[in-house]
Formats: sequence, structure tokens, C-alpha cells
Amino acid sequence: MKQTKQEMVEEYLYKKRQFNAQKMELSDQLSCFRRETEQLVAQVMYLTRNDIWDRAQFYRTVEASVAKVEQAAANYTRYLADKEHDATIEYKRQIEPRYDL
Repeated sequence: MKQTKQEMVEEYLYKKRQFNAQKMELSDQLSCFRRETEQLVAQVMYLTRNDIWDRAQFYRTVEASVAKVEQAAANYTRYLADKEHDATIEYKRQIEPRYDL
């Protein structure tokens, strides 16, 4: 059964809201991760303030881990943007059959 134009618009807007919700959730999780990591580093530094060890190495290791998580988040955000773009193109093709990119 062929969808009406109104149904296509509603489906497109629903998908767009889903993509935006996923992006917001990812952003919130990443902010929480950064905050918790900073708190953890501060606690480790406080608890080991009298110990002799390479704090710089620890900090570099944590920074590298955070960078990997942020890179994964950036990749997923890019993936969501691509999927949103694909949904937009598909919507335009359904609405305007002669639409070409």
C-alpha cells in the first residue's frame, strides 16, 4: 500500500526526532563520562599525593583513553548524521520522484 504524503512527512519527522534524540543522548553520556573521569583523576591524585610514582604517565594514559572514547563518539555522531542525510534524501525522493542529487 502506497503511503500518503502526510504519512511520509510524519515518518520522516519521526526518524529525524529519533536521530536528534540519539545525538543528544550521546552528548549527555559523553559529558557525564568526562565529568566522572575528571573526578576519578582528582581522587587518584589526592589519594596518592604522598606516593612516588609517575603521575604524568598516569595522566597521559587517562587522556589517551578519553581521546579514544571521544573519537568513538565523533564517529557515531558522523554515522547518525549520514543516516539522517540518507533519510532526508529518501524522503525527498518519495515526495518528489524526480529529485536527484
